[in-house]
Amino acid sequence: MEPARREPPLTSTSPPLNPARLDRAFALVGQQVNERLLPAAVLAVARRDGIVRCEALTRPGGDRVTVDSAFMIASLTKPITATAVMQLVDAGRLDLFAPVQSYLPEFQPPAAAEGLPGWETVSTWHLLTHTAGIQDIDGRLLARERPSAADLFRRACTGQLRFVPGSHFEYVSNSFYLLAELIGRLSGAPYREVLRTRLFEPLGMAATSFDPPPPGIGRAPVHDLGVPRPIEGAALRYLGSLAIPGGGLWSRAADLVAFGRACLCAGSLAGATVLSPGSIDLMTRDHTAEIPEFGSEDRFSHHGLGWGKPGREGRRNASPLAFEHGGATGSRLTVDPENDLVVVVLANRWLADVNLSKVAAQAVFDALDEAGGAARASI
Repeated sequence: MEPARREPPLTSTSPPLNPARLDRAFALVGQQVNERLLPAAVLAVARRDGIVRCEALTRPGGDRVTVDSAFMIASLTKPITATAVMQLVDAGRLDLFAPVQSYLPEFQPPAAAEGLPGWETVSTWHLLTHTAGIQDIDGRLLARERPSAADLFRRACTGQLRFVPGSHFEYVSNSFYLLAELIGRLSGAPYREVLRTRLFEPLGMAATSFDPPPPGIGRAPVHDLGVPRPIEGAALRYLGSLAIPGGGLWSRAADLVAFGRACLCAGSLAGATVLSPGSIDLMTRDHTAEIPEFGSEDRFSHHGLGWGKPGREGRRNASPLAFEHGGATGSRLTVDPENDLVVVVLANRWLADVNLSKVAAQAVFDALDEAGGAARASI
């Protein structure tokens, strides 16, 4: 285990973190690694003022990673892409509720059934809330056909909708290619360049990229990717070439802490403003509480614009203002403005049990002082 990285104590009125309970949170992630549930992990905890504690959790003979190693963060890419979309809203270039087709004329997927509302009613709001009805891509197709990014965008534009837009929630990744195209066309630059110049550079996210870092201690290997080990490098390079806007970024703990702190601080960090307070507020509200999940009329998800809402899902000690997103590699970023808390979990097993990162984040929330915590389990 790498020694903890610490910064000076907070001077704010944040709900204090109980040191012994915080120790237990880091020990829990260490146990997940020691029990081989995860090959390796990094856990970081921060407040508005900066990082409180950040550690790399490894086991003897296992992966060699440090707190500065880059991990594939998979779907944790989504709120980052969504932030770039909201920058267009701030700039007055994008109307969240206007038809997507007014910006992308080729977007004309057939309706779910003849006579039902279809593509003409799909807005950017639908894309960000996973309520558009866009068909997702089976991961096996990537291995079998090796489509290009242009192919995946074309599929999002032409695949039949699965339901009437706005009538159901269904988590989808391929719809983010539509968002990436919106970013590119309305910004006048490729969306990966927009992310770099308007998010990563202002926030100091120097290690965040769609390109896999060179092999070595600076890159956490991705286990169980589903391809033979000799071609894993080629598979990662192929995924990098897709610049998957809903799941393709690599990043390190410090970068995600910076992004989380900017969101915690109403869109600004260290003199850089990447989003307006109003857009942060709009992104992190619960937009889908009354929209049933596709295939079930009595199950509901709680999502904002590119974010999930852990407090609304009953996560212990997470306030109603909290928001988060996870990724298929075991990554998770949780931000709670009311409790002044940012939690980053990084891991490196493809299709890792989602509960592992949730349990890790919950352990950090359990370290909030009982007298000072802003929210309770009754949320």
